[in-house]
Amino acid sequence: MSEQKIAYPYSVNEEVVAEFQSKGFVVTDDVFASSTLERYSRAVDAEVELRTAADFRDVAEKSTYEQSFIQCMRLWETSDVVRELSCSSVLAGIGAQLLGVDGLHLWQDQALYKEPQGRETDPHQDQTFWPVGDAKLVSAWIPFDPVSFANGAMAYVPGSHKAGGLKPVDITHSTEPYDILSDPALNGAAPEWVSVNPGSIVWHHGFTVHQAAANTASATRRVFTVVFIAAGSKRTKPWPTFPLDRAKVPVGGLIQGDGLPVVWPASMLLPPVPTVTGESVGPQFNSIGKP
Repeated sequence: MSEQKIAYPYSVNEEVVAEFQSKGFVVTDDVFASSTLERYSRAVDAEVELRTAADFRDVAEKSTYEQSFIQCMRLWETSDVVRELSCSSVLAGIGAQLLGVDGLHLWQDQALYKEPQGRETDPHQDQTFWPVGDAKLVSAWIPFDPVSFANGAMAYVPGSHKAGGLKPVDITHSTEPYDILSDPALNGAAPEWVSVNPGSIVWHHGFTVHQAAANTASATRRVFTVVFIAAGSKRTKPWPTFPLDRAKVPVGGLIQGDGLPVVWPASMLLPPVPTVTGESVGPQFNSIGKP
């Protein structure tokens, strides 16, 4: 008996999957219609505006980290419309196909809005920030505006995900960031810059080394990201990590629970909002909700 073919809302062909697995990043075109993306972008804009309403600082007055982008995390927990985007079966289905897995949990979402004169984002890997070991993890980078090198495009080091976890890069600049591009494991590979238009999405593996250019344009570069982690992944270290601590995931325990919903296979219902929420801006180290 032949295996039943899974019906994905957006089917990714074998060439795209192969490119992702080889290079550690890939672009999927025409994922969202312009009207759908406009609805989502308005919702994200509203959340960012609400969360940053009391911040009147110019870019130059902000910390080095804050100069790279305005960061607002887990917007799905405070906006019903953003929840539709972050928990979208379209996104989760693509992520499952690229990683070659049967199940995904939502790890996080975040708005990364790079202001005019915003500085570059240092080259780094995402996955080394989190105690998830070698779990399969993928990020969807969703532009709300046309993105080029001039206003903060992303660059990815092809094949760098195959090196696994390298030395973490302190992109907060509380210490001198590690020059990961000089790591011997990358064999001198150069980052590849990717320009992209709204409607298309750039996907990258959790271990893919990536960076973003400065924004030399006159308008804010608006991007939203959603990160998925494979079902069956486990917490590997005890260091404080907001989503794992909130869900009371012990070391060695499965990454699941409150705030870490299953998003693939898709459900007819959107996941419930966690009782405990995180800080409104920044990397969200602390909780502000009531357990």
